[in-house]
Amino acid sequence: MKEVKIEKCPYCGGEEFIESNVSSMMSSVSVGTGTAHLAVLFATVCRDCGSVVRLFCKTPENLYPKKERRAE
Repeated sequence: MKEVKIEKCPYCGGEEFIESNVSSMMSSVSVGTGTAHLAVLFATVCRDCGSVVRLFCKTPENLYPKKERRAE
């Protein structure tokens, strides 16, 4: 996963952020195999104004596996 650096809040210009676990999601991508995948959502919140400036999953591969590219 690529790293995203947030330096300023787009709403108030604040420079302090808190990262917090928001929820867990179950993916039903592999229903045929009977396996469920779990991914946790995180939010980056501005400490000054409380705005959520980013919502993300640290393990996106658990939600949807990357599709193989076809040979051209």
